[in-house]
Amino acid sequence: MRKRPLHFFLSVLAVSVLLSTPVLGQEKGTWTGEVVDLACYVYQGKADASEKECENEQVKNGQPMGLLTDDGTLVLLRPDPDNDKPYKALANRVGRRVQVSGTLAERDGMKVMTVTGSKAAG
Repeated sequence: MRKRPLHFFLSVLAVSVLLSTPVLGQEKGTWTGEVVDLACYVYQGKADASEKECENEQVKNGQPMGLLTDDGTLVLLRPDPDNDKPYKALANRVGRRVQVSGTLAERDGMKVMTVTGSKAAG
């Protein structure tokens, strides 16, 4: 039960970052990495973030997702307000390598990507 405060904190952090303005350094592109449940990744680390509990239930219940890129950068993922289907599709890919397309923005060291598409990575 101690995980709830962490989940709440991560959700508040995600909303705060998404609502802050202005956003600096926006870049459109495609990045490759592993989709992670942010709470599981931060709390347990990469090796344990793919356990079934983290893989399915928490993300599908609304916990934020991230992309751990091949260079080790952790990026918060968020849905495109005009089309959230590509973001929602990632909930079934937690623990897997994917290519995610979208707009990457950074503010105060926090990287956030608005997801516009994704596909499995080889």
